[in-house]
Amino acid sequence: MKLPVWSMELSRDTNAPFEAVVEKLIDGERYGQWHPRHQRVSPQLVMKDGERAEIEHRDKPVPWVEEWSTYVVQRLGDRVVLVYVGRFKGLPVLLLMAYWRMVSARLWERFVENL
Repeated sequence: MKLPVWSMELSRDTNAPFEAVVEKLIDGERYGQWHPRHQRVSPQLVMKDGERAEIEHRDKPVPWVEEWSTYVVQRLGDRVVLVYVGRFKGLPVLLLMAYWRMVSARLWERFVENL
C-alpha cells in the first residue's frame, strides 16, 4: 500500500541580513522560538554560497509520519527571499495536514520577529 504524501510551501521576503537568517536556520536547538511544530531539530547545511543557502532536516513529528523540510534562503537585490518546503508521508497526514497548514501559516513572520 502506498502511503499518502502531502507537501506545502511557504515563502516570504525580508530585509534581514542573509548571514543572520542562515545562522538562525542552522541553530536547530532554538527552532521552538519560531517554528510552530518543532522544538529541536538537527538541520544540515546542504549548500551555501554568497547568494543562496539550503538547509534540510528530517523528522518524525508524530508516530507513523515522516517529514522532510527544506529551507532556501536567497539574496535578491537588497532583499532576502525565504522559502520553506515541507513534505509529509504517512497515514496520519490525512488527519493532520489541514491543522499543520493552519499553524504554519505565519512560520516566516514568527521567524523574522525572532531574528
